[in-house]
Amino acid sequence: MQQLDALRHLSGSCRHQRRPGAPPARKYETVCQARLILPPSKKQIVPTPIQRGLNVEAWTASGSIEWHLATVYSFELGHLVLDAAATLYPDQEITLRQACRVIAKREKPG
Repeated sequence: MQQLDALRHLSGSCRHQRRPGAPPARKYETVCQARLILPPSKKQIVPTPIQRGLNVEAWTASGSIEWHLATVYSFELGHLVLDAAATLYPDQEITLRQACRVIAKREKPG
C-alpha cells in the first residue's frame, strides 16, 4: 500500500471525520486532524486561452461549408489540425476560423 493510499484510508476511517455539508464543529468538540498535504504539482495547468472554439472546415467551390472537420480550443492545436486536414484533403480549401474571423487558410491548389 502506498503512502497516499494509507493516508486516504486513515482520513476516511477517522471517527471524528465530519460529513460533507455538516455544520462546523463546536468549540470543544473533537475534530479530525487528518488531512492530505500534497506537494505542488510540477506541471503547469494552462488555462484555455480562448472562449470560443476554433473550427477547421472544408469548403466547396461555391463558397459554402462542405465539412466541419474539428473544433479545438488551442491555436497551436488548431494549426496542427489544419495542416493534417490539408494533407488528407489536398483538393479542398481548408480554413481555421473562430466565429467569422479566419485565422489561417489553405487555398485550393490550382
